[in-house]
Amino acid sequence: MPRPPIAPDKLPLMEHNGHTVDVIVHHGYSIPDLGPLPRDRVLYGARDKNGERHWRSSYEEIGQLIDRGFGKAPLASGVS
Repeated sequence: MPRPPIAPDKLPLMEHNGHTVDVIVHHGYSIPDLGPLPRDRVLYGARDKNGERHWRSSYEEIGQLIDRGFGKAPLASGVS
């Protein structure tokens, strides 16, 4: 039976265009009894004006999301 997950590590806050960016190291959802441990991931989070938190896997991605006003990214094909 898997053991409970390790709590995420919180790193110092960052800022992008006036928005606070939370940075955490996520260690996975559970620890297996056997086999390899889940890979650690660094996640970047920011809150929109409604208080909803958005998470991305890189600072560049969260920065682009903030710059778009937390809207959807345009499609690479240009189709709406």
